[in-house]
Amino acid sequence: MAISRHGAVVFQIVARIELHDLRSPKRAKQLAALLHELHEQGVRVVVWVADEGRRQILDDYLWTYEKLSFVPHVLWSPALGDVEDPIVLVGDEVNPNKASTLVVGDELPGGPWAATFKIVHDLVGADEEGAARRAFWDRWRRDSEDISTGDS
Repeated sequence: MAISRHGAVVFQIVARIELHDLRSPKRAKQLAALLHELHEQGVRVVVWVADEGRRQILDDYLWTYEKLSFVPHVLWSPALGDVEDPIVLVGDEVNPNKASTLVVGDELPGGPWAATFKIVHDLVGADEEGAARRAFWDRWRRDSEDISTGDS
């Protein structure tokens, strides 16, 4: 909480950003490993996958990603409403399982929505797209800090 220069009380959430090196163009395997690790730690997660086809591929992959293992999750739709599943795959800016962690599965999410999570994980390649993603998160982090300190 911060008090603005105009005397208003402003609540600002600034998420911690965790950037992971994308080791191959096949994002699903690395996402599954990250989600498995977060689940083992008891973390509730929303996975942002804007593209419906990629969201379905990730859903399928999480059922079979490792022999004899399963990453518990649900492919969310608005008809489901709030859910108890520890990992939720979404294409809308929602948090139906009241997760504290956002994992970015493909395109970058909206910054204000991402700021509602305590931690945001993103997989970032070493190519031009990866550089653009790093620049987005650096800018987002700076802008969030400016808002929370009243320096905007």
